[in-house]
Amino acid sequence: MKQTTKAVTPNIALQSWLRPALTVVGANKDYAEFRQMLESVASLLRGSHLEAMALDFAKEGAGEVSFVQLRNRMEFGLKALRFEVLRMLLGNMSFRKLSRSIAASDLLADFCGVRTLEGIHGVSKSVLERAAKFFTAEQVRWMGQVFVEMCGEPDRASELGLSAALATDVCLIDGTCLETNIHFPVDWVLLRDVSKTLLKAMILIRRAGLRHRMPEEPECFARQMNKLCMAMTHSRRRSDAKRARKQILRQMKPLLRTIGEHARRHRDLLEHEYSQTTYSQRQAKQIIARIDAMLGQLGAVIKQAHERLIGNRPVANEDKILSVHEQDVNVLVRGKAGSNVEFGNSLLLSEASSGLITDWQLYQGAAPAEWRQLVESLARQNRFDLSAPISAVGTDRGFATKKTAAILKQQDIYDAVCPRDPRALAERLSEKRFAQLQRRRSATEARIAIIKQRHGGRLRCKGFANRYRLVGWSVLGHNLWLVSRLLAEEIILKRAA
Repeated sequence: MKQTTKAVTPNIALQSWLRPALTVVGANKDYAEFRQMLESVASLLRGSHLEAMALDFAKEGAGEVSFVQLRNRMEFGLKALRFEVLRMLLGNMSFRKLSRSIAASDLLADFCGVRTLEGIHGVSKSVLERAAKFFTAEQVRWMGQVFVEMCGEPDRASELGLSAALATDVCLIDGTCLETNIHFPVDWVLLRDVSKTLLKAMILIRRAGLRHRMPEEPECFARQMNKLCMAMTHSRRRSDAKRARKQILRQMKPLLRTIGEHARRHRDLLEHEYSQTTYSQRQAKQIIARIDAMLGQLGAVIKQAHERLIGNRPVANEDKILSVHEQDVNVLVRGKAGSNVEFGNSLLLSEASSGLITDWQLYQGAAPAEWRQLVESLARQNRFDLSAPISAVGTDRGFATKKTAAILKQQDIYDAVCPRDPRALAERLSEKRFAQLQRRRSATEARIAIIKQRHGGRLRCKGFANRYRLVGWSVLGHNLWLVSRLLAEEIILKRAA
């Protein structure tokens, strides 16, 4: 008889990994430093109790399972933690490339716990993808908070090997745009995207042996749409470009509707007769969901293109479709030198003077006013289990409002927010502490760049929930990397002494 989770949870003991010694690599300083960093991060994962938390989270989501199933789930939880941390340390490498890298490297496989006496196993692309979604976004955020609390408390920082706790009382806050991995939103290109997705799904269904009557093959419809897209592209060179674009769009709209009708018939055919194909029920549902997602937006993208190209009427940003594959994307007009307009989500980061990322928030819709973002961030950080209260806040002039100043004064926090008025800024620069904090705050831009590089710039994962979780992993990976560097510097200083 199978035992339930409640009965076996207290008695589970996971064996340590038994594996041969690593291959000796000599005369390679970069490898030695990288190996030292991984060993330091592994020690931090144990010392900060993040691995113990991963085991607890694995138990919580197990439900009523047998002893063996629970043990396997807990072991996978430990590996999932290390898989994601390693992926962040390597710059948010794709699952396929990470799978090859781990399989080809004894060092990476040893770090992830997939290297045994029998060899390296269990690092396929699918396994890594499941590991990335093993923990919820709230669990990842909670692990990041616990690590910050351990680094900031003197009696707990020693457990990590730090000689002194990291300063967390100064908050240097800044915001940025986390761009989504989409092409530049062009109205008529959205029509092509919908048709392309529907046609590819129809090709999969027809190759599986299910065929509904069509006047011609899906590839012919794809060629027709491509011709219209090329004509639309070259129409800007004509003297009557505006009129030509309208004529081409009037041909694209009925073609897309025809493709949509054929896709709907193939979708219904697959839903009722998928058992006659080689597809599993899960694979069939995936194809059906892909078709449904495009059919649900077909009318909206046609209407948007008609309004803007034929009707010459603007569409409000909140109603605008920027991508048919990503729904939670916003238009952010930030006026930066590199790009005046960005497409993605607003990201807020709070950095301590030690370089530790203490707080972050990724906004799904339109982000609130910056002073509200600051207040929310302070409220989150005040709930941390840290003995040292927040003593100072430094930001750029975007956060400077009377409400910000009043809130900081009420909470007895030193106001190092950059004033909007140049004359007020010149007066405040005479204050030594203000000048120091503003000089230090300028480096927060570099910290944001490091975070973006940590997850590879534009996020390749789809869906806001996955992007939100990935930012949490990115921040945790950054903080582990930062503390490992500090530990390495302390070792060098001890040797020099």
